[in-house]
Amino acid sequence: MRKRMYRNGLRKTEYKNKTIVLIGGVMLAAALTLFPAGYASAASVSIDGDPSEWSGVEMQDSISAEVAKWAVMQDDEYVYFYVQQNGGNEYNLPMANTSFSIAYKDGSAGNNTQIRFSYMMKEIKDAWYVDISGVKKAYTPSKEADKYEIEFAVPRSFFGGGEYTLTYCGTSVESKDIRNTKEYEEPAATEPVYQGITIDGTFTDWDAVTGKDIQDRWIDQTAAVFDGDYLYIYIKEKENGSATGAGENSNGKYTIYTDLGRHTTFQLRKDHIEGIEGAKVSYSNKQYEIAIPASAIRQYKETISIGYYMSEDMLVKDLANLKEDSDEDKTFTKIAYDGKYSDWDYYPHQLIQYSTSGGVGNDAEGALYLDGTTLYGHVLSMLHMNEREFQPFTIRVNEDDKTSIGFRLVTLDKDGNINKDCQVDNLDAGTYEYYLWDLSSGSTAYNTYDADAPIYGRMYLTVRKTAEGKSISDEMEYQIDMEKLAKHFNMDTSDMKLIQAKYVNIGQEWISIAGTSTGPWMGISLCGLSVLSVLWYRRKKSRVI
Repeated sequence: MRKRMYRNGLRKTEYKNKTIVLIGGVMLAAALTLFPAGYASAASVSIDGDPSEWSGVEMQDSISAEVAKWAVMQDDEYVYFYVQQNGGNEYNLPMANTSFSIAYKDGSAGNNTQIRFSYMMKEIKDAWYVDISGVKKAYTPSKEADKYEIEFAVPRSFFGGGEYTLTYCGTSVESKDIRNTKEYEEPAATEPVYQGITIDGTFTDWDAVTGKDIQDRWIDQTAAVFDGDYLYIYIKEKENGSATGAGENSNGKYTIYTDLGRHTTFQLRKDHIEGIEGAKVSYSNKQYEIAIPASAIRQYKETISIGYYMSEDMLVKDLANLKEDSDEDKTFTKIAYDGKYSDWDYYPHQLIQYSTSGGVGNDAEGALYLDGTTLYGHVLSMLHMNEREFQPFTIRVNEDDKTSIGFRLVTLDKDGNINKDCQVDNLDAGTYEYYLWDLSSGSTAYNTYDADAPIYGRMYLTVRKTAEGKSISDEMEYQIDMEKLAKHFNMDTSDMKLIQAKYVNIGQEWISIAGTSTGPWMGISLCGLSVLSVLWYRRKKSRVI
């Protein structure tokens, strides 16, 4: 079969009267198997596990529960066979319980009167269970739900040169009626049209979506399309691989990673998706198709990617929405300390990872933002809620533990008196405000009006619960006076080249941003350049050392 390749890995198709690209970014990819309606040159059968050249061949009926249909062709060297099984997987091929019978017109008998199959098609045997020499074979999951397709070729010399009748699964074909491959035309290359994805275990609706070959031990191929309502994902396992046991920790945990650094994680099972409400999955013979509601995906500006959780290499990269995004303004301007959090939506975040293997659900995410000499921080926690997860936390300057400070949450009464033993866990749903107290301070200050009070900022903490009292998430934002912090460290704010935050109760990652600025424009520019700025600082620091 002539396999079609696309130089830039993209396949274009029509969607709502406009040309679209289903998978963005440059990737070398093999197109998913295509069964077009037109035909061109004479068929050339390749025993390679891709049975698309059989699409124009007359199919024979089957009375066997194990076999759905079958077909046969021949040329000067081989007799070619195609069988579509009912069911089948890497552990069991139902057709192994069936065999071809061969009755010769001259009445001859012998080892060439049957074609039998050994377990898992490892060998093809004759009537005496001896290997048939020169056989070629391949099998693959069908794109139809709960089907499996097998093709194999037996040398014509096996049949002895006389006329015969071939019988399989209740249907007989005379050798003189077995058509030559030259009588069939190979399917012509046509461009499929994307008409949406249905999660039903039949994969022909993926023909218009470019697939990407995956070079790992679990997955053979994947593809994805994002239509604004759902993110659809296709996964084909390797012959001896498992998508439910794939990934960095072999637990089938995946992430939807946005261009803002946001993660939406889920765990793949054959009959359901763990971690995302409303997600759907269908599995059939080493293949999955998955639908993730768009409403479950964290904020993005233009593209999303899909990969194994905690892996840097994405399975599908830079996937854009087929539909025009809503009128929602995704422009980041600045942060306001008000406990409302929506101004953080389209600002880059970093993962705060609690457990490498990861349970079901999302780890936390955090960000830092600078506006002049005010530092703003944000964390959304979705695994550990209402458990003192934000106390204590640490701010560090220039990656030096000597210029780091741990904070404790305290409250103030109406007269400014400090309560260092306030409640910070097991809170009712709602929003609370705290002040950031130097955890190591030995100060006896008891009132915020005292100039020496070791308070450096404020924090809003919002606890979210269901009506039944089950925790949904905890979210917080804070602001810190960097001039007061610089004075505490006996340094100038201009010497603060790198600022970091760590929230030890929810993860060991340092959230980073480049140093203080002279105005709000720097904080905004760092929205897109924070990572580069951090790397620049570290390179410069290493040269000095």
